[in-house]
Amino acid sequence: MGQSFLSRLYRDETGNVLPLFAAGILPLIALVGGAMDISVAYMARSKLQKACDSAALAGRQAMDGTSFKEAHKKEAEKFFDFNYPAGLYRAASLKFNIKQNGADNTELLADASAKIPTSLMRIFGFTEIPVAVTCNAKKDIGHNDIVMVLDVTGSMNDSPSTGGGSKIAALRDGASGLYRALENAAGSTTRYGIVPYSHTVNVGRSLQNRDIVVNQQYVDGNWYKANNGYWYFNHTGLRTVHISNSTWNGSNTANGNRQGFRTSGDACIEERASIGYSSNPIQYANSVSLADVNTMAANGNDSALQFGRYDPGVQRGQSQNGCPSEATTLREYASETSFNNAVTAATARVTGGTYHDIGMLWGLRYISRNGFFAADNPDDLAGIPVNQHIVFMTDGKLDTGGTLYSAFGVDSYTNRMQGTGSRTDKHISRFKSICNLAKSMKVTVWVIALDVTDTSEIKQCATSETHFKTSDGSDLEQVFADIGRGIGNLRLTQ
Repeated sequence: MGQSFLSRLYRDETGNVLPLFAAGILPLIALVGGAMDISVAYMARSKLQKACDSAALAGRQAMDGTSFKEAHKKEAEKFFDFNYPAGLYRAASLKFNIKQNGADNTELLADASAKIPTSLMRIFGFTEIPVAVTCNAKKDIGHNDIVMVLDVTGSMNDSPSTGGGSKIAALRDGASGLYRALENAAGSTTRYGIVPYSHTVNVGRSLQNRDIVVNQQYVDGNWYKANNGYWYFNHTGLRTVHISNSTWNGSNTANGNRQGFRTSGDACIEERASIGYSSNPIQYANSVSLADVNTMAANGNDSALQFGRYDPGVQRGQSQNGCPSEATTLREYASETSFNNAVTAATARVTGGTYHDIGMLWGLRYISRNGFFAADNPDDLAGIPVNQHIVFMTDGKLDTGGTLYSAFGVDSYTNRMQGTGSRTDKHISRFKSICNLAKSMKVTVWVIALDVTDTSEIKQCATSETHFKTSDGSDLEQVFADIGRGIGNLRLTQ
C-alpha cells in the first residue's frame, strides 16, 4: 500500500534550501558588511592620524620659542583641514583640538575625532563608527651656537627691488626674527657670533697678538697723471713695512704694536697664505683645507701662519678700499634689544666688494671646535650636545676687482691667487670648498639670498634645499624667524 500524501510530504526534503538560505543570509550580510564598514573606518582613522600629526608638527614649528599664540593654533588647523578635507569618507562631527602642555611648554597636545557613517551595518542599527586619535609634538631645541655671516657690501645701501628703505635697514630689523624664534626655550642656551664681510673682515680683536705679522709686504709704486688727463699707477714691486710704521702708530706709542692694531676697531686683516703654499710671496690655493681653517701660529715669530694688517694708508695702487665693522665671537645675549644692538653695530659700515669666501671662512673659524676658538666652543653643555649653525646672508653675486684692496691684497699687482680660471672663478671655488668643509664638520649651513636673481653660486652652500631661503627684503624678518624655528629637532611624542 502506498504512503499517504501527508506522510510523503513530511518525509520530502526538497525545497528546504530556500528557508535555510533565508536563515543564513543575515549573518553573512553582517560579516561582509561589518568588514567593509570597519575597513572604511580604519582608512578614515589612518588619514585622521596623519592629518593630526602634520597639524601638531606645523603648530609647533610655527611657534617662536615656547610662545603658543592664536596664530600658531590657526596654522595647525590649516594643516589639519588640508590633510583631512571636510566630507572625506563621509566623516561627520569632525573635530580637531590643540593646546600647549601645561607641564611642558615645549610640547603641544592635540586630538582629532570623527564619526564615520556605515553602509550595510546600518541594517542592524549601527549607523556610525566613532574614530579618535591623539598627536602630540615637541621641539628639542637643545643648545645652539649660531654664527651669522652677513653681507655688508656697498649694494646693501640700495633699496630692494620691492622698494622701500635700504637692504641693510631690512637686515637690521629682520635679524631679530632669528633671536625671537629661539628665546625663552626651556633648558636651552643659544649663542650668536656675527661676522660682517665685504672684501675683508674685521676680526683682529678676536685674535691674539701672536696671530698678527710684524713685517708685512705691501704694493709699492706711485700715481702719475698722463697727458690724457687720467691718473695711472706705476707699480714698482713690493715693500716691507714694520708694524711701527703702520697707520696705527699715532701719537699713542702703544698703537705701534700688535695689541694697538688688534684693539683699534679697524683691525681688518689680509688673509694668510694657504697651508702648504708659499708665504713669501703669499700664495692662495683656489680651495680651502681643514688646516687652513684651524691651524694657528705657534708663537709671535711664526710669520707663515700669521695674518696681515689691512692698512689702506700704507698700501698703494688700490682703486677702492674699506674695512667693515668688527666681528664678534659666540656669546649669549640677554635680550632682543641687546641682540639687535649687536647686529646694528656689526652692520654700521657698508662698503666694498663681495668676497663670499672671506666671510664664510671666518664664520667657519669662529664656530670650529678645533681651531682658534676651540676652548670656547664645547661639544656639549652638561652632557647636552651643542648644535652648530652658520646663517650666511648675501644680496648678490661674488664681485671681485683687480685693483680693489681686499683681504687677498691688490690682485693685479700681487697675483696671489693660484689655480686656473678667472679671478672670480678662483674665489667661487674657494667659497664652495669652505661650504663643503662646514658640512663635513657637521655644521648646518643656512643660506639667505636677499633680492638675488641668480642664486647658482650660493644655493649649493646650504646644507639642503630646506636650508636655502630667498627674500625680496620685505619678508626678511619672517625668513630669519623660519630659520630659528627650523633649528632643533622637531618630533612627535605620541
